[in-house]
Amino acid sequence: MSTIDPAAARRERLERQRGSTGAALAAAAFALLLVATSAVIGYSFAGIFDTFRLMELNSVFSNWESQMPNTAFGLPIGILTTIAAWAFYAKWNHRFTGDSSRFVGVGPLTLVLAGLAIGLWIGCAAWTAPDQPGMQIDPTFGEDEVWGVGAWIFYAAQWWLPALFGVLAIAAFFAGVAGRRRSAGRTALIERMLVTGRRARGVVTESTLPSGEASSVLFALTVKFTDTSGTDRWVKRVAKYRAAEVPPVGAPVTVLYDPAAPGDTSRIFVSSGPAETAADFRRNEF
Repeated sequence: MSTIDPAAARRERLERQRGSTGAALAAAAFALLLVATSAVIGYSFAGIFDTFRLMELNSVFSNWESQMPNTAFGLPIGILTTIAAWAFYAKWNHRFTGDSSRFVGVGPLTLVLAGLAIGLWIGCAAWTAPDQPGMQIDPTFGEDEVWGVGAWIFYAAQWWLPALFGVLAIAAFFAGVAGRRRSAGRTALIERMLVTGRRARGVVTESTLPSGEASSVLFALTVKFTDTSGTDRWVKRVAKYRAAEVPPVGAPVTVLYDPAAPGDTSRIFVSSGPAETAADFRRNEF
């Protein structure tokens, strides 16, 4: 038994962590860990791939044994630790921002791709040299064969494979920046609408109840509301809810819209129950 409301205590704790140095340091630490664990995956994959590469570059009568240490055990370890590091990075990044719908700084996908690029670069630099570039040397029968296009692709993977993931990391970073700008613009629009727009009581007219055991679901939600002119309007939204919180048909919602353009769906926002802030209207957006 407790004399303190646990929900209120949890909200107070989260509010204290918002923008705090501790949350920022924890997020930074798990960001570095995420890069490191992803690098383990990249290095381990490079070690496994080296054997398949030698099978393409050397003759069947030559040596296919990689000179790299056995890295097969590192792959499952890297994957499991990366999943854990991703979860903790997301947790503390969201604690710092106070918003579970966005990341501040670099997103986790960018960190993973950067780590993979680093691990692959280190691993590929340690690849076993082929018998002779451009030729499969047959030490048994002397029937040497010139490399085909596939062999040259495998040979050049030492450079293009880590470079590919480096480019993907850069692309993910800029995509994240663009996404955060769009998100910030949408939040700013809602904040303006809270001053200049109108809020109306709406009702869910179409809703798909979740099936299975997923913790959260995406689905189309249709909401009806009446604008200031007395016109009934229906708007469909793709929403994200916890499975246990999906609003059924008939559930009340709050609709925020522009009275000057009530048919502009890009300026219509929906929140379950009462809503006072932009975060309330963005909580279930997809």
